[in-house]
Order: sequence, then structure tokens, then C-alpha cells
Amino acid sequence: MDLNLTGQRVLVTGGASGMGAALVRILAEEGARVALNYRSRADEAQALADSVDGDVYPIHADLADRSQTMRLFEESVDALGGLDILVNNAGLWLTTEVGQISEDVWDRSIEVNLAAPMFLSQELIKHCTGEGRQGRILNITSQAAFRGSSTGHVPYATAKGGMVTMTRSLAREMGPNGITVNCLAIGTMESPMIADALEKKREFYEARIPIGYVATAEQIASVAAFMVSDRNAYMTGATVDVSGGQLLH
Repeated sequence: MDLNLTGQRVLVTGGASGMGAALVRILAEEGARVALNYRSRADEAQALADSVDGDVYPIHADLADRSQTMRLFEESVDALGGLDILVNNAGLWLTTEVGQISEDVWDRSIEVNLAAPMFLSQELIKHCTGEGRQGRILNITSQAAFRGSSTGHVPYATAKGGMVTMTRSLAREMGPNGITVNCLAIGTMESPMIADALEKKREFYEARIPIGYVATAEQIASVAAFMVSDRNAYMTGATVDVSGGQLLH
């Protein structure tokens, strides 16, 4: 299926590995021009940009720093000549028991997982409405947003829950302006973020998945690509579950 993404300008945060990297590859193959944000994987980001047949521009920014988040948006606009689509994919999954959560852990988790997506969304909205254009925002959330976390990830689950409500609120407000805002709720997926946890407790995680196995990044990215495409123009404020049955709501 042609997703009508040719010429679309996309910013993907956390795009150097995992689902973000898989999505960058699909978007480039579909003809989109992509700003690929990374924090610590410079070599992987450049290797991905070099390997695809299309325009991919790696841009470094640590989304725990608000000033770098704002700079990321500006540099993405400069690199691509504007932006049409934002994918808030970057995540911070810090493992800390409740009694040991520090202000730093809390603040960084909320900043990366919720505040940065909000302010990047705000910038895209201002950018698109200022030029009288439509836009697409896709927020990558988690089944933890609905089920909570029992494994030492309260800040992460809290932020991801906030992302769902933020998505609904932005969708209601921006619908008349032709800007759609949706969520993709992911279950357990093969990614560097949880690689250590999977190595230690793969059977534990697989036992919680009705479909019986951990998703690949490509399986999730294919759904994400559809959700930001013109083929999905009428959906907004929705959360789509791609969790192998972990999340059913």
C-alpha cells in the first residue's frame, strides 16, 4: 500500500535504535524526508542515515534538557525546510523502587517521556497553523499507561499515562485546524531500552503476552507508519494497542 508519504517532512525522536530506527527506515523507503533525533547513539544514527535510500538527517539532542528539545525542533525545520509530522518516540525507562525515587529520577522521567513530547507538539502545532497547513502527531505510549507498573517504573508509567490524556486533549483542540494527534500503545518489544530485562527474565515477560512472543521493532513501526500517513487522515485522539494482547481496552 502506498502511504502517500512522499515529500512529507518528519521528526522522529529516539530514532537511532529500536522502533524509532525501524520507523525511520520505513518512512524513508516511503519517500518521506526524516530528521532523526538521537541522544547517545551517534554512530548508529549516522549508519542508519547512510544505509537508507532517502533523505535522513541525524540531529543530536538530549530531551531531558528543555533548551536542547527546542533546538532540536528548530534544527529539524532548518534541515527539512519545514515539518509536517512529529513522532514522539524517545523514552526513558529508569528502574527505581518507589522508596528510592529521587527528584532527579522523577524530573528526568517526566521531562523526557511527557514534557518534551508536549513542547515539541506545541512547536509543530504553531508551525503548521502559522502556515495554514495540516499536520500529524503520533505519541508512542505504553501498556503501562493503562495497567500501571509493578516492576520499579512508576515515573515511566505515570508519564506515559499523562501522554494519553495529553493526546486526547490536543486532538480535541486541534481537530478544527486539521492537525491529528494519536497514540500508539506498545507492549513488550525487542529494544535496547529493555534488552537487559529481557535477557534476565524473557520467560516472565513472554508469559504475560497472549500472542506468546516479544514483538520486533519492525512489527510496531509498520503500524506507526500507517498512523502518520494520509491513509489515516480521519483518526484523531485515539490510542491503538499493538501489544500482542497484553493491553485490551
